[in-house]
Amino acid sequence: MFEFRFSAASTTNHINAYELDIIYLPWPKADIEHDRRRLLELEAHKLYQRCLSEGHTCVIEFSRHHLSLGESDVVHDLLAFLAEQMIDLNKRKQAEVQRFLGWLEGRLAIIPKNGATGIDSLTGKTILQSYLGDYQKGEPARPWADFYYRLHQNRRRFHASLEEVKGEIEREYEASLAVLLPIKLQLASTDTLIDKIVYQLYGLTDAEIEIIECPQYEQALADAKQQVLGDKELTDDDARADALAEKTLVARQRLQERVNLAVDEAALAEALSGVEWLTDEARTFLVGAEYDLRTRPAQLDFSATVVAYAKAVEQMLGKRLFERFRTESGATAGDCKNKFLQEFMDDKRHLTLGSMSIIVQSSKETALRAYADRVYVQADATIFGDEGVAGLLADKANIELRNRAAHDTVLTRDDALQARAWALAILERL
Repeated sequence: MFEFRFSAASTTNHINAYELDIIYLPWPKADIEHDRRRLLELEAHKLYQRCLSEGHTCVIEFSRHHLSLGESDVVHDLLAFLAEQMIDLNKRKQAEVQRFLGWLEGRLAIIPKNGATGIDSLTGKTILQSYLGDYQKGEPARPWADFYYRLHQNRRRFHASLEEVKGEIEREYEASLAVLLPIKLQLASTDTLIDKIVYQLYGLTDAEIEIIECPQYEQALADAKQQVLGDKELTDDDARADALAEKTLVARQRLQERVNLAVDEAALAEALSGVEWLTDEARTFLVGAEYDLRTRPAQLDFSATVVAYAKAVEQMLGKRLFERFRTESGATAGDCKNKFLQEFMDDKRHLTLGSMSIIVQSSKETALRAYADRVYVQADATIFGDEGVAGLLADKANIELRNRAAHDTVLTRDDALQARAWALAILERL
């Protein structure tokens, strides 16, 4: 049965939801009364709707309970229902994408080229057509500025004036994403739930599940680094590091949703007091990095691990200091000196770790410093001092380490341990 799970999963070690309808699974047999089985189907459907907002626990417990009673047919019915949900969600996603792109083609009046028409005739057509991003590849939705840039590259191919219809297209683009993003989120959640139930059905241990999931995780980390290196539009180290973190986040989320990482969560809790105030993404980066250090062979590249620690620092420094300063201090952009901080205060810019470092080291940001003095004990030392957050962010060795992670170099396990010590020191001060 364990060997069958591998063969059915193909080269990705993963069974897609749509495959459940076409792959024969050797379900154990169990007969229960038809009426009761129908009632249990309805109960499972209600639990699924609940799990979309509350997490998978209620459905997993339902499955575990009925497997313990020998009622595997109930679990079979549940998986069939989930497969139907995946098919329906994919149809809804495709319909909305086709609707928006069809509307866009009509609004722009695209001039055919070399026998191709519509979006298919444009430069960068794949980027335009995949504006939602593939959740299985960890791709985020394309920002409007990027989508518009692709249209602008093709502006001479339209009968319509792109500048005149820009606002209308932006509104329609955001409306389309408002429809698609919840569908994308539900697809990812349901995909995860199916995997958990299949693993449960076959009685796989935590170790066996890790054997299945780990190769896909390792490949995702390696692929992310290569994709970042190959993206010529990423022109600075901050952008490359941010892209690497974004591309590996979904792989870390997938691993942590399926594999028991209690050991790594405990290691993080022991090393960092107050882990409960971490954001979900910061916790994901940190627990994933702890897992990397515990399990990955020393000869592998630890660039993604180094970036994970840096990204956790960026997120928590942003949340614990800068976002609170913007919402609680009463200060405005006019009270700030740094241009990036001014734009952040007006909600027009996301602050990167590099820009945060410059800002906290500047003695000119008196409003920020006055606010920090109110909310942190001895902020002059813990936040702005040479041994505080400012000094740690300015540490040249760690700046160089983060920059190397965004280039075609192999970082070692010792490099990752250095990044860990640096990150935990900053987080403790926040």
